[in-house]
Amino acid sequence: MRYRKNVGDIGEDFASQLLTNAGYNILERNYRTKAGEIDIIATKNGVLHFIEVKTRNGDQYGYPSEAVDEAKQKRIKKAAEQYLQNRRLAWQNVSIDVYEIMTDLIEGCM
Repeated sequence: MRYRKNVGDIGEDFASQLLTNAGYNILERNYRTKAGEIDIIATKNGVLHFIEVKTRNGDQYGYPSEAVDEAKQKRIKKAAEQYLQNRRLAWQNVSIDVYEIMTDLIEGCM
């Protein structure tokens, strides 16, 4: 379990770095509610992004985004709704994104 957590942390750190370099303003990381967790919450150009980061060491178990099934999508949506509600925000431009990170492709980038 600890190994998977480390791989996930690597992916989230890399995604955060990419987002920051691309001009996103990261508001929160690992936002937790009873409904679930959102890995990264960021804004750019008036859009609020709820970002799920999926990281894998290779594709032997499929692509990372394949782990974001319908149930996971519903949990992310509920957590995003709770975030907006808790902060009394009424964003019109909201995006729920999934970032796929393959550690074998980023080893030389970090």
